[in-house]
Amino acid sequence: MSENSTSPVVRFRPAVGRERTYDFAPLPCPPLHTPLAAALKARLTPATGDGHTLTAASADTYFGTIRRFLAFLSMQDKPLTCLGDVHPDHLYTFRDIEGATRTAAGIGRELAQLCRLLQDAPYGSLHPAVWDLVKAPRKVIGPQPPRNAVPVYSHREYTALLQAARTDAARIISRLTASERLLAAFRAAPHTLNEEDRDTARLLDVMDRTGRIPHVEGQRKQDTARLLFLTPADAAPLFILALALGHLRVTETAELPAHHTVTRDGSVVVRLDEHMDRKRGTTPVRWELRGEGHDPLRSAGDFYLLLHRLTQRSRHFSGTPQLWNLWTGRSANLSGHAPLSRHSASPLLHTWAHRHHLTEDDGRPLTVQMHRLRATARAQAQH
Repeated sequence: MSENSTSPVVRFRPAVGRERTYDFAPLPCPPLHTPLAAALKARLTPATGDGHTLTAASADTYFGTIRRFLAFLSMQDKPLTCLGDVHPDHLYTFRDIEGATRTAAGIGRELAQLCRLLQDAPYGSLHPAVWDLVKAPRKVIGPQPPRNAVPVYSHREYTALLQAARTDAARIISRLTASERLLAAFRAAPHTLNEEDRDTARLLDVMDRTGRIPHVEGQRKQDTARLLFLTPADAAPLFILALALGHLRVTETAELPAHHTVTRDGSVVVRLDEHMDRKRGTTPVRWELRGEGHDPLRSAGDFYLLLHRLTQRSRHFSGTPQLWNLWTGRSANLSGHAPLSRHSASPLLHTWAHRHHLTEDDGRPLTVQMHRLRATARAQAQH
């Protein structure tokens, strides 16, 4: 497709969620559409072919960066006729203009993404000086101000958080374990159950085989689903414990893979995808297993295996590789089962804390902030 013909369209199908369509037609600077569309496609295509799948949100962010950069270029005095007309001064000016209304961290991420996109532009389409510049994004981004330390929860606040989370998690385990036992008894010896238990077990049997939630008169669908599956109402206490025990970043915790290895020396090993954590790359994360007789709600390794078991059914029906899967009633494959998004976790945590009447030391309602929770867990582990 030539740069002067119909503007290109890039399609992207993430592992989770609907297909994305990125149409360049409404964007300014038509001569730049084709090479930037090729760059975007190159940025997205490797992710779908080597197991490092970008999320739909990440793909949207890349296209947003292109849209803002083209809007900036369209305001230049001299119209650009090709991508090679973009000079280093354009990148520096874009940084200064965007930086006037955004945080240093925000514009830093934007410029880093722009540099990655331009690195994937067709060979020879960039000005040589720009090519040298985008290979070293720090030259464009410039020095970053020191980050402010993340405030931690007080000992009382943190203890109350974990105590409430462990209490709820224990109830979740008890609920699902009871259903597992009932289902096993129904399949082994249904005649030993009373009529009420048999009716409930039939529901469990249908849900276990199909993933579907049967209609029960006078009962909400989510209340039926929670007999056998984790639901969004269960996510908050489990996610709090995962952050507190695992000490991983929020994105890493939300996107933990289900695939793992249990070693002979009594550890569980998981590998974080490179696109999720570029600093760690594919270096494995290793957690000790304490085994039987120890509370799995107090050990990262045992808690991971517990989560793996609790989410196994939903993961089967959603067909996704993430550890965190639950019944949401909405999913890309219409099963009703889907991975937990870190963006959806935040409001769930807020609602959960409010329901438990958790308070800060000054008496105000306590807000559960995921980065603050992780910082507190890491600080506690050092003492």
